[in-house]
Amino acid sequence: MKVQVLEFEEKFAEGVEELYNTSGWKFSPKLINIWKSLRNYSKVLIALFDDRVVGKVTLDVAFPPYAEIVNLIVHPEYHRKGIGTKLIEKCIKISESKGHNIQFLMTEYDNIPALNLYKKFNFYPAILFKKKQLWIFRFGKGCFVENFLKAHPLFEFKVSRKKISFHGEKLYEISFADIMSNARLKVYFRGQPGQEGTMPRIAGISFMDGKKVFDLVAYENPFELRIFNYGEGVSLKIEPLSPKGLEVFVEKQILKLSRNQNERVKINFKKTRDFDTPLDYLSFKTVVVSFRINENFVISIGKDRE
Repeated sequence: MKVQVLEFEEKFAEGVEELYNTSGWKFSPKLINIWKSLRNYSKVLIALFDDRVVGKVTLDVAFPPYAEIVNLIVHPEYHRKGIGTKLIEKCIKISESKGHNIQFLMTEYDNIPALNLYKKFNFYPAILFKKKQLWIFRFGKGCFVENFLKAHPLFEFKVSRKKISFHGEKLYEISFADIMSNARLKVYFRGQPGQEGTMPRIAGISFMDGKKVFDLVAYENPFELRIFNYGEGVSLKIEPLSPKGLEVFVEKQILKLSRNQNERVKINFKKTRDFDTPLDYLSFKTVVVSFRINENFVISIGKDRE
């Protein structure tokens, strides 16, 4: 019998409880109502084999273009049977169908089976720490990282083991460098190891490909976007990806920069009465707004609820 991956319904509650108890997780009946109330922003998926719940995962899609994969559980009797693969595949399919093409999750250094699973889906380590936890990111269909790697399939990957300075900001860095040319892409993340603190997000980009060379940085005190152009003249269009219930302000949406010209753009956002994102039940109490640059690059700002 094939494994089915389905969205959680109340009729599966008993099976999910058995899965939690067998796997050493704490289950509360209150979870059922919470999951039902979150359906606009969070999907709870279960894996069914021979009418038995053998796996579960949660997919949070509150802030485009990000999707967080949370609490992946596989029944101990069904390890190494492709259950985790099916659940991750479904998470990616759902998130990308909604325009959330950057998936991320937290795992641990010593969880080799999990790391091998995520490696199959091209997740890259992004935020490391001396302790066990790390954040890994996947750059999916249409993402600027995927586009760069398609154009430069022979590349070297590096990740910083601590925060580094990038135009005055302390951020985590990953880099992809073409081993046959000078092309390279560096992506900078704001965040911290673990699920306490601010939601991890892209806060900077450094791009070099041929005559195009520029850096993008998102500052948060105050909110502004800075562009540092080191190559040939470039035109940039800034498009906000506005979650429901947020009004986003961009000082200038069209920019033209000559070589060695820098530019500052004021950006901000505020909640409207339509804002109903359930921050209390997501991994982070962070409101995140992202901006697409030239329909390609993505950079984000965020504000943590006090």
